[in-house]
Amino acid sequence: MLGVVLGAIRARRAQAATLFVLTALALIAATAAPWYVVAAARSVALADVAVAPASQRVVLVAGRVAPAPGVVDQIESQAGAVFPIPGSDSTVSVRVPGRAVRGGAESAVALAYRDKVCDHVAIAGACPSRPGEVLLSEQGAGALGAGIGDEIDFVVPGLPVMRLRIAGTYQMLDPLGPYWAGNVLGRGSGSVTSSLSGDPLFAVIDTVNATGAGELFADYHQVLPPEAYLGIGGYDLADEIARKKAASGSNWRVETQANALTTRVAREQRLVNLGVGVAAAQLLVLCWFALFFAVRHTAEQRRPDIGLLKLRGSNRWRVWSLTAQQSVLPMVAGAVVGAAAGLGLARLLGGELGDPDRVRLAGLMSLAAVGAAGLGALAAAIAADWRGIGSGVIDLLRHVPPRRRGWRAGVVDLIIAVVAAAGVYQAYAIDAEPGDASGLVLVAPALVALAVALLAARAVGPLAARAARKALRAGRVPLALAATHLARRPGTHRVFALLTVAVALLASAAGGWYSGDAARDARATHEVGADRVLTVKARSRAHLLNAVRAADPQGTHAMAVVRNRAGEGGRWVLAVDSPRLARVASWHKGYADTPSSVAQWLRPEAPAPVRLSDGPLTLEAEPVGVGKPLLVRAHLVTGTGEPVSVEFGPLRDGRQRYQMELDACGGESGCRLVGLEVTAPNAQGAPPPDRAVRLHSLAGAAGPVAELADPTRWRAGVRAEVVGPTIVGDAGGLLLTTPPRAADLRVQHSGIAYLVDAPVPLPVAHVGVAVADGQPGDPRLALFGSLPLPVLFTGHQGLVAVPQAPGRAYLVDLEYADRVSPEAGLNDETQVWLAPGTPASVLDGLRDQGLTVLAEDSIAAARGRYDEQGPPLATRFQVLAGIIGLLLAAGVLTVAAAVERPDRAAELAALRRQGMDLRSVRLIGYGGYAALVGACVVVGVAATALAGVLVEAAVPVFVDNWGVLPVHTGPAPVPLIAAGLAALVVLGATGAVAAAHLVRAVRS
Repeated sequence: MLGVVLGAIRARRAQAATLFVLTALALIAATAAPWYVVAAARSVALADVAVAPASQRVVLVAGRVAPAPGVVDQIESQAGAVFPIPGSDSTVSVRVPGRAVRGGAESAVALAYRDKVCDHVAIAGACPSRPGEVLLSEQGAGALGAGIGDEIDFVVPGLPVMRLRIAGTYQMLDPLGPYWAGNVLGRGSGSVTSSLSGDPLFAVIDTVNATGAGELFADYHQVLPPEAYLGIGGYDLADEIARKKAASGSNWRVETQANALTTRVAREQRLVNLGVGVAAAQLLVLCWFALFFAVRHTAEQRRPDIGLLKLRGSNRWRVWSLTAQQSVLPMVAGAVVGAAAGLGLARLLGGELGDPDRVRLAGLMSLAAVGAAGLGALAAAIAADWRGIGSGVIDLLRHVPPRRRGWRAGVVDLIIAVVAAAGVYQAYAIDAEPGDASGLVLVAPALVALAVALLAARAVGPLAARAARKALRAGRVPLALAATHLARRPGTHRVFALLTVAVALLASAAGGWYSGDAARDARATHEVGADRVLTVKARSRAHLLNAVRAADPQGTHAMAVVRNRAGEGGRWVLAVDSPRLARVASWHKGYADTPSSVAQWLRPEAPAPVRLSDGPLTLEAEPVGVGKPLLVRAHLVTGTGEPVSVEFGPLRDGRQRYQMELDACGGESGCRLVGLEVTAPNAQGAPPPDRAVRLHSLAGAAGPVAELADPTRWRAGVRAEVVGPTIVGDAGGLLLTTPPRAADLRVQHSGIAYLVDAPVPLPVAHVGVAVADGQPGDPRLALFGSLPLPVLFTGHQGLVAVPQAPGRAYLVDLEYADRVSPEAGLNDETQVWLAPGTPASVLDGLRDQGLTVLAEDSIAAARGRYDEQGPPLATRFQVLAGIIGLLLAAGVLTVAAAVERPDRAAELAALRRQGMDLRSVRLIGYGGYAALVGACVVVGVAATALAGVLVEAAVPVFVDNWGVLPVHTGPAPVPLIAAGLAALVVLGATGAVAAAHLVRAVRS
């Protein structure tokens, strides 16, 4: 019997090969999907952990302990037992808050011990090894005027003063890394240009115990391993955090932000599971139907064989065995090959699984999926052969099968239409969070496409019959015969529907990938801001600006940027070196404005600053009126942003010259003159009221300062609660008069006259802030989280967003903002933006100027991070499923063509004998398949466009629902055209091969 079956398979090689390929494709999808899901879930978790803020990767157990020799072991034992985390990197720290004092300078600090601290700081000098030795930060050393080997006092209220020796100074190697995250000891220097107070003094534990404090603040700091987020062995980090927080007592409390990361990982993994599962289910169902149709068409060709077997009296089981084996054997071979290929493909696309538990899980899931796919394929084959086995001999020997469709097909079509409508309604009615959408919503586009395909398939027969009649009346015989064939073949509507659905699935997957790809590009460009961005440590905003300009004098490669997220109302502030904005920033077209126009508004013309260099500085002045002695203080700032002051006086009666030596303004740019202050010697706070000084001249090493005599170049302070001096120009020079005594104690007095070298009010471009252009009154903003400044809002209401800002934000010129608000900002983040092709010499120049690189990001790196998130992993599999579905459709078309070829060849050969030329035969053969394929492609693409209009973003582009820039999720021409062309090439080539075989059969 086996020989008979193999002979039958050889006689129908094309059909057998197609069944082999279709089954292999079905098993590839069934095997690959579970492995891909498990591997992608692991990849998503690792990618999220790798890019998450360091604060979301640590757990802190905090409390208080009494000083003792073994306090470190005590903390590790007690706090470590509160929340033990396998594989974590743990450190113990203790601290005592106080003040560091040296001479007249002091700074709020904490005297602290921490495990491994010397491995995480760059030390000049030595790491403390004996009691009484400390490490002091370089910023703290500068503030206290102390150096290595000097002594400082550590003062705690109510305790004896402790004398400490500076063994070395330090800078944090990775202040944004997990070692410092979530710990109080890392906050002092965490802000690049924050106040110097807060940097801890590090010492050995004996020094901390010797402070005499009654209790120590203790922290048990754990850096979580990536495996903690993977759920290995059933470990649920989110559940553990909730239980430990609830169980923590008064002695020890658990602090962590890891919940946000676990939530994100869970949502992305759910989206991958759902997206890949739905795509795999769609493909599997398509495979089953493809096998059903393939076996059904093959069974049509076997009907005469079955009829002859029955006519000769063969037993039912023998007929069944001979028939079924012709389908089962190629399908079993295809299943073996498909399972092996699916495993390799899943590992190629999804990566390695890592731990044995995941390998076991993926193996079991794949085994179950293979079983389901194989059983489904066998069921489809049996169902397809059932009709032929149960038919009578007369029906089996007919060459023209019955054309009745029955009522069942109509009911199935109606059910599909109802389910598609339910999916569309649910997508509209339920406002689900990204990653929380139901499976029905995700499958809704495919259901819409299937409903459209079934509706169009029902119209194929009548339309083809109508076209045949018109062609016949017009005398176009080839077209009439091709259309007649489409109209009268009972399986045409099935092939048409399957091909249309396959095209729609491919087009839908391509559209999802195209939209997601464009959105990921837009987000990466927006959130990074430039081709590369360096987060650096600078001493001040002025230091950053001057360092970048010195490293890139032409202004074509680098731009200084200060980002602050503590601005007015929590809105972001982005301060940029606006003349370089257009050349360096990656300005997205979605911002709805050009960088050059924005920069022109942010940086109007302003008077040039006055710069003074080292050497003699001479002031000619005279006091006006009688009263307490006065002096004049010149305020300057160095190129690195450090303040410098020079005092002239006390002033003597009459016009006198006062000369001082300026020795802190070396370098090319020297010092910028900020202002001149009238005050009293040793004055604390406000200057003497109603006192006047006439300034006749000011001269530096390079000559006199001509701006002194121009009253328009001087202004009072910009703070609303501060009253500045009266500034009047007269023939004798510049007359400065201090403000009168105030009745309102809330009003502060100042004797400083500021040199005008920046526009006031400060031009500000805004995004997402309801502020009208030319707002009346005196609008003010606390741009850097410090004191409010007068601002002028721009007319750029069309500006949709600014780089890096997630929503409402302000954009200002960095140099002007720093001149108007010289105070150090709260949590300034200093950055250097780099244009594409920036040479290494610019980076070397930044380091030479004293900038320390803390972190680096790029658009390419950000794009890579987004490509590893859940949505692209899901859509990647959907594209693969669409390609496999298209190949399945090509296989079904091949089987259908092979089955109908003998009858069609006989019909056309008879027409040839009656005088039809070969050209007409070619037109009938090629034209029939071209019409079928073309109609399927057009309807499939149109169905995808309709589904895209009804259901946008079945798989969300971003899990966090990012929408700073418009994210297009509807139908797009490019992917629809590309998918249509791909389908046209594959199905068209299949149809062309089938037509060529048909023509060859007619000729032979």
